Amino acid sequence: AAEAFKCEQATGIPCELLIAQWADESGWGQHSQGNNCFGIKEYHGCSGTELLPTEEWFSSLSAMEQWIHAMPGRTAEVTMRVNGRGQQRYNCRDWFATFNSLSDCFVRRANLFNLGRYATYSAKFKQDGDLEALIQGIGPIYATDPDYSATLIRIASMPEVLSAIKLSRG
Repeated sequence: AAEAFKCEQATGIPCELLIAQWADESGWGQHSQGNNCFGIKEYHGCSGTELLPTEEWFSSLSAMEQWIHAMPGRTAEVTMRVNGRGQQRYNCRDWFATFNSLSDCFVRRANLFNLGRYATYSAKFKQDGDLEALIQGIGPIYATDPDYSATLIRIASMPEVLSAIKLSRG
């Protein structure tokens, strides 16, 4: 919560979103290989990379194959789970960024939401404070999991999350 609050102050991205993502992506802090507590994929200029297990959703076999061939080392195994949108879940291996510290990871995550495809949703949140609209806007862009936004909204509203944020904000 303390790192999320520092990022909120510096970037305007709300603690609730950052903590919900941290909880979901890292298993409440249990999985933060390479100080990457958000599951941030490899990007140009990152301090390092690791090939790690992940789950991805694809709408077709060709979409999955295109994803695999986009970067050497990626793998995908189909699971039996299909969602209401006709997407199939795959157990994959993909390249993830590493960070020098958890603080660096939080800053990267928060700054990303002020750029590119996310910027419209962040700007709107900064005007109206509608956390749910922010999460519903960025969720489908950020994650292939069709339930990602609902998961983040549920986590962000948990009493223990709200209590930790209240303590951080003072």
